[in-house]
Amino acid sequence: MIKGIKILLLFALLLLAAWLTPHLIRNPGLIQIELLGYQIQMTVIAASLLLFALFLLIWLVIGLIKAPKKAINHLTANQSRKKFARGLLALSEGKWSQAEKLLLASATKSPTPELSYMAAARAAVAQQQLQRAEAHLDAAEQVIDNPLTVDLTRCEIWIKSGQAERAMPLLQGILNTYPNNPRAVHLLTQASQQTQDWKLLGETLPKAEKLQLISHQQTNELKKQVTLERFAQVQSPEELQEIWQALNKKQQQRYNHTYCEQALRVGAFQELTGHIEKAQKYQFDDQLVGFWSALPHNLNHRLKVAEKWLVQHPKRPSVLLCNAKLQMAKQNREKAESLLLELLKVAPSQEVHQLLALIYQDQDKSEQALSHFREAANPNQQAMVVIEQDDPS
Repeated sequence: MIKGIKILLLFALLLLAAWLTPHLIRNPGLIQIELLGYQIQMTVIAASLLLFALFLLIWLVIGLIKAPKKAINHLTANQSRKKFARGLLALSEGKWSQAEKLLLASATKSPTPELSYMAAARAAVAQQQLQRAEAHLDAAEQVIDNPLTVDLTRCEIWIKSGQAERAMPLLQGILNTYPNNPRAVHLLTQASQQTQDWKLLGETLPKAEKLQLISHQQTNELKKQVTLERFAQVQSPEELQEIWQALNKKQQQRYNHTYCEQALRVGAFQELTGHIEKAQKYQFDDQLVGFWSALPHNLNHRLKVAEKWLVQHPKRPSVLLCNAKLQMAKQNREKAESLLLELLKVAPSQEVHQLLALIYQDQDKSEQALSHFREAANPNQQAMVVIEQDDPS
């Protein structure tokens, strides 16, 4: 577009010159100048040519005056570029001290001194000289109009030196102004991992994937880590429910057992009770039965539900064990003994022997108690086998 406009203007000037030339030849016009008693006459064309020649002469004189300074600047800039190149080469070869000196020397006459200072800061970091590195970055910030690149380098250095908490506010400030800056997003994912800010990492991952900083597979793996870490950091039932409700149905199915473990840990007993009852109606899960027996909450209700499960799954080891434990908690030792003896036939384990030993100990049946304690102490005792399907009987 601009090139077309320039061509049109040049064409218009040529047309104007073609139109004016015949008129100027027929009536060239005269210019008369009186100076110090002398009269000078000349045509308009001659005066124009003389003015143009005078302008050209002045331009040439100014150019000659400036030429030495330009030549010196060119030579010093060329030397600076060579030092910068040598400094980068030394930096890549691991010659940190030499690289820092060359890069700082190149900054004095460089047209882009900020690049020299930032590279020198990296060399200083490699020598564990963090204060010196920050001084170099401060120098770079003073000679650059937009400090974005310097700030990103500063954040990268902080993260690499284990000071990610210092980088977090600066990175978030950068992303408020430049929300899709790929380097800032990448650094924020690193900083949030280092500071274990899993919620922030989870919020940053979609943007990192969109900017193609990480693959879809890496995103999924990190999302799994984020979810597990957030569950592990939960401190209250309210916080646990907030995380759980934010998951979709597929994710809730995947982290079902993790939710139960954390609910027991933080005391979300009421929520866990409702969750297990609801989940068992859709797909019966032996591990949820184990969590049910571990609940220190509402024994009568749990025993009632467990007895219903026993009617539905009479030979299922997890259900037999759960009912036995709840009957023991209810002080119904005879029912517990009967259930454990039944369980011993289908899935003997150290835990079953230990529970039987405790029952017989309470009943003053020392020989039977001792026998089962011995079996419980046997490391080769067969572990309880979980039956995935009910016995047809």
